[in-house]
Amino acid sequence: MSLNSTVISFVPFDINEEKPGLYPPRYHIKASDMKEPSLLPIGTANHFVYLDESRGTLRVPDPSDQVARSIVEDYIESQLCVDDDSKPALFWVPEEIDAQRVKETFKVEIVRKLLSQKRWFLNVAKLADNDWSRYHQHNVISEFQRKCADFIGWNHKEHEWMSPMITMKSSSCPFCGVSVPEGLSMCSNGHVVNPKLHKEIEEKLANA
Repeated sequence: MSLNSTVISFVPFDINEEKPGLYPPRYHIKASDMKEPSLLPIGTANHFVYLDESRGTLRVPDPSDQVARSIVEDYIESQLCVDDDSKPALFWVPEEIDAQRVKETFKVEIVRKLLSQKRWFLNVAKLADNDWSRYHQHNVISEFQRKCADFIGWNHKEHEWMSPMITMKSSSCPFCGVSVPEGLSMCSNGHVVNPKLHKEIEEKLANA
């Protein structure tokens, strides 16, 4: 068994995995452009087991292959719309390896995983389509889902939810601090925050 392993990612998102109880406890993999792999070398980790007051704590090694497998499996299982044929293009090998050798050694595997990842993107985008048809609310669609739709080439004009919700400019009420959207003369608590605009509105109402 190799002392080191490598996690290989063609996922176009940053991956951050937390492993409570392990040292090191955090593992970060940069987003891939889906052409070049992002690699994370994994060495032996450790966890600590308390024995008793006299013997104290025992350090227990966790082999690199177990840690690498855990990173890959936990990330994949935590994602939306994953199944056997549709999942992130993420895998690991029980050795240290560089990007060039990854591309040479795993040509067929990489093609299969990128196709599986494309099906995953499609499943995520279809879920967004379904949610939009039910709720027609931008806040039920995540930026992650919008990016997945972009990756498979969906047209923004055909899927309204792909364009993020435009957030109105706002300011804080100087009297109570609540947010006041641009264009309003009063806050929700009745304080006049724009006297000039408020006067204009009152005059319009008086002359109506």
